[in-house]
Amino acid sequence: MLYEHFRNYGCRLHTDYSYKNLRIAVLENDLLRVSVLIDKGTDIFELLYKPRDIDFMWLSPWGIKTPASFVPTVSAREGNFMDYYEGGWQEILPNFGYGGTFFGPVEEGLHGEICLLPWDLQVLENNSSKVSIKFMVRTYRTPFYLEKTLTLKKGDPKLYISERLKNEGYTDINFMWTHHPTFGGEFLDESILIDIPEENEVKLVMKNKNGFFDYDAGKHENKWPVFKGSSGHITDFSRSPLLVNDNDNGMDEIGVRLKKDGWYAITNANKKAGIGFKWDTGIFPYLWIWRTYGKTCTSAPWFGRVECMAIELCSSCSGNGLEGAIKNKTSLCLGPQQEIFSEFFTIAYEGSGRIKNIDKYGDLSY
Repeated sequence: MLYEHFRNYGCRLHTDYSYKNLRIAVLENDLLRVSVLIDKGTDIFELLYKPRDIDFMWLSPWGIKTPASFVPTVSAREGNFMDYYEGGWQEILPNFGYGGTFFGPVEEGLHGEICLLPWDLQVLENNSSKVSIKFMVRTYRTPFYLEKTLTLKKGDPKLYISERLKNEGYTDINFMWTHHPTFGGEFLDESILIDIPEENEVKLVMKNKNGFFDYDAGKHENKWPVFKGSSGHITDFSRSPLLVNDNDNGMDEIGVRLKKDGWYAITNANKKAGIGFKWDTGIFPYLWIWRTYGKTCTSAPWFGRVECMAIELCSSCSGNGLEGAIKNKTSLCLGPQQEIFSEFFTIAYEGSGRIKNIDKYGDLSY
């Protein structure tokens, strides 16, 4: 877009901002401001609810790095995701979790390709009532093409997301697809409440003898929200993920398979505000919940500096990457030239109680 109309009211869209030589897109309405790293995976590094001045996103202690100019000290075996991890919200494809050699001789690192790539963009709509922008990317080790459209509407506290994923190759290809939003900062405190649908199945995450993560294949029943997490402690996963005690291993990870509805809500009862997600479980039937407990999480790269929580929309349930998802038959597969579509939204809301449901219109039940 050569010329962009400047507007300081209603819905706004800016695509000519930059930070550390990374292009940034900013979408705003009267309730939300959404900031996106165009040149790094379309990561959402700010999701601000203006009436309460709450940014839901967690930001990592090492900040935003530019892949073109920041050189890691060594090429990590698992790829360079962590070197450039600024926090916020990543889209993950075609591998989620540990990397490996897939699709014959093709190597994939931790969390796949697209979260480190620059994307193209097209402004679809830009007026005071609505702004909409489409981002596009092609993977280079696999034959995927992905379009993602972000939309804000005037007076509406929802960020709408629609996506189209295509296999541009001429062979079947397995993959994992994940949205990886991480919450923290001033949004997290001891009053946090976490709600998910009642109909679900908890899969406990654990390390196997090779040091990789995998999940409990249902040897015993686990019922949300209170059970023994991977930290080894009985934990209420519907409460704040803040510090527990000095003897913990500092981290919990679980997978939850949703049997019917796709939604979750995180409420800060003290601030009387929260964020929710609503989606179709046809593509993302799993929630992957990752919690770090601050000073007790002393392993690299955290070293006790990180207190955050991610609740991720996942196609599959395997902490051992795509290899594990193929083995446990939770990976997705696209045939030659096949494509799939996804639509969902995230919503900012006000309130301090438990959420029982988020419907397709964004109405919350308490």
